Amino acid sequence: MRVPSNIIQTGKYTSGGEFVEKLTNKPYQGYYYELNDSLYTGKEYNGNAIEIIKIKESNSLFNNLKTVLFSTISGISSQSLSSVIIKGNPTANDGIPHGVNLSFYSKQLNFTPILIKSINENTYISLQKNAIYQTIYIGDYKGNIITADQAYSQMVGLETFLEG
Repeated sequence: MRVPSNIIQTGKYTSGGEFVEKLTNKPYQGYYYELNDSLYTGKEYNGNAIEIIKIKESNSLFNNLKTVLFSTISGISSQSLSSVIIKGNPTANDGIPHGVNLSFYSKQLNFTPILIKSINENTYISLQKNAIYQTIYIGDYKGNIITADQAYSQMVGLETFLEG
């Protein structure tokens, strides 16, 4: 496919520490080009180029090898996953993690080892009808409250995932 030269900016270079690959969060160093406000690897346009993003936009969840494997296998990009910061004991008092009002999780059922991931609401909704994923949330979602203890009993491995 030919891309009009007026909509592509080629020949840009980064010496590293600025970009990561969008899907895997792997650091990127080298030439890149811009097309329609997105950045891609390579000196010139290539339809198979890997999209890159600025490091500040990358997902810190991808510092975990299990999350990288999950994204690679599931096809869910790093931008669809979200990290959750849990402070204190997740089951203290109300059973809802402290510092978190609402958390969504998915588990791929047809894959070993168990892959549980923290996801955003849109991904949670999209996976609800997918037979190979189990989904759960902790907190008050549309008036239904699920405590951490309830979620742990419904999704085997979730407690270990949150402690890890």
